[in-house]
Amino acid sequence: MPALIASQISHQLETGEWLFRSINLSLNHRITGLTGKNGSGKSVLLSILTGDCLPDAGNVERQGRIATYSQLPSELLVSDMTIAQYLGIDDKRQALRAIEQGSTRQEDFDRLSDDWEVEQRAIELMAQLSIALSLDDFCCHLSGGQLAKLQLYHLFQQSPDILLLDEPTNHLDTQGKQWLINKLKAFPGKILLVSHDRALLRCADVICHLSSLGLKSYRGGYDEFQRQYNVEKQALSSKIDNLKSEKKKIERQIQLNAEKAQQREAMGNRARRSGSQPKILMDAMKDSAQVTRSAAITNQNNQLKRNQHKLETLKSRQEDGKEQSFYLAHTQVDKRHNLASIADFSVDKSRWQTVSIRVETQDRIHLSGNNGCGKSTLLKALSSPAGRLVQGIKCNVKTVYLDQHFSLLCPNMSMLDTLRNSCPKLAESDARTLLAGVGFRRDSVYKMVSALSGGEKMKLAVLMVSHQSCSPLLLLDEPDNHLDIDSKQRLAKALSTYPGPFILVSHDQDFVGEAGINKTLEIKAV
Repeated sequence: MPALIASQISHQLETGEWLFRSINLSLNHRITGLTGKNGSGKSVLLSILTGDCLPDAGNVERQGRIATYSQLPSELLVSDMTIAQYLGIDDKRQALRAIEQGSTRQEDFDRLSDDWEVEQRAIELMAQLSIALSLDDFCCHLSGGQLAKLQLYHLFQQSPDILLLDEPTNHLDTQGKQWLINKLKAFPGKILLVSHDRALLRCADVICHLSSLGLKSYRGGYDEFQRQYNVEKQALSSKIDNLKSEKKKIERQIQLNAEKAQQREAMGNRARRSGSQPKILMDAMKDSAQVTRSAAITNQNNQLKRNQHKLETLKSRQEDGKEQSFYLAHTQVDKRHNLASIADFSVDKSRWQTVSIRVETQDRIHLSGNNGCGKSTLLKALSSPAGRLVQGIKCNVKTVYLDQHFSLLCPNMSMLDTLRNSCPKLAESDARTLLAGVGFRRDSVYKMVSALSGGEKMKLAVLMVSHQSCSPLLLLDEPDNHLDIDSKQRLAKALSTYPGPFILVSHDQDFVGEAGINKTLEIKAV
């Protein structure tokens, strides 16, 4: 029977810090969702489950065929492999063509293996995946969403027993997400789904949340998980607040008792000096007061210790991580009204309507459309002088392009050096403050870019493009990809108050709705 069981899994970083310890995970349900903040170790845990990475402690039992989808940029982006070759049908297609041209060689018939419909099935598949390219086109010509759908389809076609999916909806448009949801619901095996996509997580039977406290399971889909998680978090926070209030009361009582004791001692000293009471009586009263006060102090100190112990116990049950914020530069906005213009743009006029727009100083534009319609191509054209000439695009200001694959980042540099190298006028202290805002504090700023998770890379890239010394037109190609839900909301809030212009590509309508968009440019099918 297919099984994937992880027992007492631990992973230690090169710094000596434990990313997670003693994790237990078993796929007992059909679809298991795995959530957690960026950098919590979800992708590392997935690589341990697949065997690509060895744990520092614990073991993984695997039974059955396992197929994996990775969130990392695909090697197909830079390969010369054709779509047919990737689908594994190129040899059959060559044999079919040879037979159609009159070949009678037995070798060609053996290669075809009576699969006379191979070409037609592949063409129908391309239409189903909304890929308007030839089977002989290179995979590197596909858009991010088209490539994701092709890779996911290939996984399902392998008929594995267990699917491990790491952020599979990154780059997918609304139709692509629904296609994936339908495939997940129809899949007969077990699925482990790492995602920040709320719609996708609602398909899960159980949600496992990875945090600094370990891995905790919640029955039900995302909404039920969120409800239970928030109730637990609020209850814990209330208990901590109550203990803090109790601590202040005890400290105030200690202070009040000390003041009263001082007052009584002063009164006794005055009575002693006046001689109104016998000395032996005064000494007895003083001794009695000291004993009573000593007992009261001991009792109150014990109360404080018990309170502190309870407080530390409860705080140890809180997740690590301070509140994060994206601080986008509030640079002076370019006063020219016509920053850029796009006239009759289309990557393929037989399939997509042309679009035109004028970009002005205060514009926050949402560029929308299905996978393959040319959104990324348009942003690349805006960012490239050569592209502007070819596409008939005019741009009067500097642009900064944040693409889907973190091309701005140098994997062999630290986060701090990467940010300062990109923004040379940024002082080290300011760079550290910005990085701290998105969760990188103290020595973590020296972490190499290559060691960052997808969400951490995106946070760094957003800081880089938004803190240029000039006031550029920001071209943001799905900047919400890889980000956890809390980080998405904070980035959207930062964009809504950003004074400069930007063009945003995103398929997350919640994110778009919170980002302060005031114009929409949609590339529609003919």
